Amino acid sequence: MKPQHHIGIHRRHLLAGAMAGGLLAGRSLHAQSWLPNGSVGHQPDGCILCQAMGRSDVVDQPTWRPSAYADSQLVAQVDARVAPQRPRTRTSRGVWVVQPSWVLVASEGGFNVLQDHDVIIKADQIEAVRPRRPTSDPKVNAQGQMLFPGFISGHSHAAAGTLTRGWIEENPRLVPGPSRSYFPAMALIDTLSDEELDDLTALNVAEMVRSGCTTQVEMSLSTRQMKSYVRVATKYGLRGYASGMVPGMTRLGPIWNRNPGQLNVLEEADKGTLAEIADNLAYSLSINGSADGRIFAMMGPSVTPVFTATSFKALRDAAQQLGTGIHLHIQSGGNPKYVKLQQEQWGMREMEIIRAQGLLDQRLFGAHCIGLEDLAKDLPIMANPNFTYVHCPSAGGAGQSASSQPYPEALAAGVNTSIGFDTHSNDFVENLKLATIGGRARARMLQSTSPVKLKEPTVWDAIQASTLGGAKGLGRKDLGRLEAGAKADLCTVDVSSLLVGNGASPREPWNNLMYANGLSVRNVMVDGDWKVRDGALTFADESRLKERGGRAAKVIWDKLDRDGFFVKMPR
Repeated sequence: MKPQHHIGIHRRHLLAGAMAGGLLAGRSLHAQSWLPNGSVGHQPDGCILCQAMGRSDVVDQPTWRPSAYADSQLVAQVDARVAPQRPRTRTSRGVWVVQPSWVLVASEGGFNVLQDHDVIIKADQIEAVRPRRPTSDPKVNAQGQMLFPGFISGHSHAAAGTLTRGWIEENPRLVPGPSRSYFPAMALIDTLSDEELDDLTALNVAEMVRSGCTTQVEMSLSTRQMKSYVRVATKYGLRGYASGMVPGMTRLGPIWNRNPGQLNVLEEADKGTLAEIADNLAYSLSINGSADGRIFAMMGPSVTPVFTATSFKALRDAAQQLGTGIHLHIQSGGNPKYVKLQQEQWGMREMEIIRAQGLLDQRLFGAHCIGLEDLAKDLPIMANPNFTYVHCPSAGGAGQSASSQPYPEALAAGVNTSIGFDTHSNDFVENLKLATIGGRARARMLQSTSPVKLKEPTVWDAIQASTLGGAKGLGRKDLGRLEAGAKADLCTVDVSSLLVGNGASPREPWNNLMYANGLSVRNVMVDGDWKVRDGALTFADESRLKERGGRAAKVIWDKLDRDGFFVKMPR
């Protein structure tokens, strides 16, 4: 017999006006919990993993709802550019009763799993999580499936995934040999027409949503690509925090790859960088909070070695105007040349530069954190409450940078952590699994020699990072959780099918997630609107997305082929 737990979950009603929230009338739920006392380890900061509860309350905070800006012009701009849609089955802004076999709910200190409970959706919010009972409202039968909050990706480059997938994975890492860098392909993205660029973006974003990701913290590789992402996400009714990488991909290489002793290259480039920051800010202000509050903008500095104190200040000031934070690659320590550039210019480690330049004075998503020079000193900086570390387990392509990121160290140090796509794999469930598998490998290999503590990650750490971690980084108490008043962003994952389930009902269905993938996701809702039903996209025709997105990628492949780029790889 499974232990019984009480969870108090309150109902919330939507107040008129610009902000959602209000006074809540509560009722207790008798929840059948599958998390027995002592079965889950405790994370030092208390925000990862759930220790079993005897009786606790899920505190119902007022929902923060952003101001919405008119977005009709954005929709008009994209109508002719994105792959044609099949007729929409728009089922949003009504009442829905989702009936999974298991529901993941946030509880004090972690999560609880409820069996035989319904999640009630009204308009764009969750109205209640309650024990199953007869209802005449429209139902979604999700038996054999586990209901999760919509996954939040902390880092992506939306136009680049399908473009670079499938021809970089054999690049050698241990010995010299033929290699195919994905940088030339990325640098050519901005040579596409607007229509081709939107087609490429649409295919990649559709893959993200198909795998259960309902919010992308997106770093497009240029302001132009950011505009494409916003057009596509606006048309399809998706949620995103977009930034255009500065400097963009076409300017980044010469500045980043300068040699030590060439500070003049950096200083001469700063005028162009400042112009990019201004251009990015002007566009960002025009779309910040648009699409009924689903689209926001952030500032996206590319890498630390390409900024001066002047351009860092301009970037910081721009981010403060937007009020949504900064999105940055942290990876210079992985290359001795970049370490020399930093020392020459600043005389500091990368995390010290970030702190000294005031980037931690507001919300900061830091992707990768590869090659940090002194983990014992850098992890306490990363534990700043404004910082979110984004672990991208498939970064660089499948197997290319396996276990190279300090995920177990960040968990042990209590750093708020998110999981992101980066570039090549748009399968969020796969990335969730890789974070766990690669993180456990790293922890086991380094535990005897590491100068800092490591936590052996579990699937619960990955679930935390995929939901509450990203929501915390964004400052959104209405995302990453299934509770009354939260946004109706959710996904169901089939944990009972062939190759994933057990034949019988899974004993601990969260562990079956480790055998699932993005195609195991059966239903996805964003802001109360179904985006995937029974494994099929509802917002666009999949075959057309693939055809048009593939055609755009081939334009770039053909250019690379003419230049002899695709060298033969040894077998």
